[in-house]
Amino acid sequence: MVDFGEYQPFEDAEMIRPSITVLQKGGRDRKLRLFKWLTSGHPPENLSEVILSSPTMTVEHLSAAPWELESDDARRLRQKLASAGQSLDEYCRGRILRGVLMGLTDVFVISEAKRAELIAADPRSADLIKPFVQGTHLRPFYIEVSDEYLLAIKSSANHNWPWSGAGDQAEAVFAKHYPAVHAHLDASRERAIKRQDQGQFWWELRACGYWDAFDQPKIMWPDISKLPRFSLDRSARCAGNTAYFVPGDDPYLLGILSSWTTWFYISKTAQPLRLRGNRWQYRLFTQSMSAIPIPAASDADRHAIATFAERSGVLALERYRLQSHVQRRLIESFGVSRDGQSLGTLNEKAQLWWGLALPALGDALKSSFKLASNPLKNPRAADEWEPYLMENRAKVESLTREIADVEAELNDRVYRLFDLTVDEIKFLQREAEH
Repeated sequence: MVDFGEYQPFEDAEMIRPSITVLQKGGRDRKLRLFKWLTSGHPPENLSEVILSSPTMTVEHLSAAPWELESDDARRLRQKLASAGQSLDEYCRGRILRGVLMGLTDVFVISEAKRAELIAADPRSADLIKPFVQGTHLRPFYIEVSDEYLLAIKSSANHNWPWSGAGDQAEAVFAKHYPAVHAHLDASRERAIKRQDQGQFWWELRACGYWDAFDQPKIMWPDISKLPRFSLDRSARCAGNTAYFVPGDDPYLLGILSSWTTWFYISKTAQPLRLRGNRWQYRLFTQSMSAIPIPAASDADRHAIATFAERSGVLALERYRLQSHVQRRLIESFGVSRDGQSLGTLNEKAQLWWGLALPALGDALKSSFKLASNPLKNPRAADEWEPYLMENRAKVESLTREIADVEAELNDRVYRLFDLTVDEIKFLQREAEH
């Protein structure tokens, strides 16, 4: 069997997963040779030769049930991991939870400026405003600053508001208690009324039985990812529906979930979505995460893994803050006109300033802000910025090396918890590359 992954051999036929299966009736060979093209670009021209050296799987595993097209080595390792501990669903007592569905994100999710405006108009507005993140803000071991907030107006089905039992007078009671928030929502009244995801009243969010969990420490992850992006939130953030989480302040669990062992298991059980940067993205929904094995561990191992996870978080957050600080300086210096107007935002290339030489960064700034020329070709600007960028680039590189060292220690501990052999570790690392 040949699985071409995302390779598109047929013109005008995108988003298909082509494969070729060669079957022989009555054949004596009970092995199926399995070749997967898991990267971008064209498959090798000597495809027949490559297939002959591909791994095999025993055909007895193929039945009327959905086929699991993995080599025998991958299947054995996955089964070994699954038998080593309890599932994540058991570990967290079924509390794998999803972020809030609101149906009108542009109205209920507000900016820092709008938050300040609502609180200035009525200080009581602060009671309803909670820090907010989506899946895009959830990174490996840390959470990006979103500058977004949620108008967390729980459904009267879950919370006893002053207006909950007011009947026809409910909106008047809401407007009296929170006039600024009411005025903000009233501007989108018709859209709010028409949306499906709402509470008992049009200004409320849909019913949710675990609002208290958002106020607790929790491990969060995005709904789609191409690598481990688990982080521990201790800031009572609310999350949108592109995020999932497990309540609890559990750095040990964070370490297990963030390991390449867990990512290998996810890659063999979760639904692949698409290739991004030569890595497959997977859907990390509840059904994909519930069976992840969480191994039993001694107090010493739990402490060590928790310590590595906490340290990774501290270093990753420090690196992110440094990268963001330089990004802000670039915007302040090159992205504002003489009369104080914003010229735009940093494009993706300029955001990754630490990986660019000075001329390339200047070109990225020119493109980002639609400048007439490369601003860093100016000798005075180059003399000012080059030593500053070199110093901060060195700090980023140092933090990156330190993070890699800590993560290597964490992964090694997890390998030992699952009692993996040297060959199994090498196999897992190769498979996790995709």
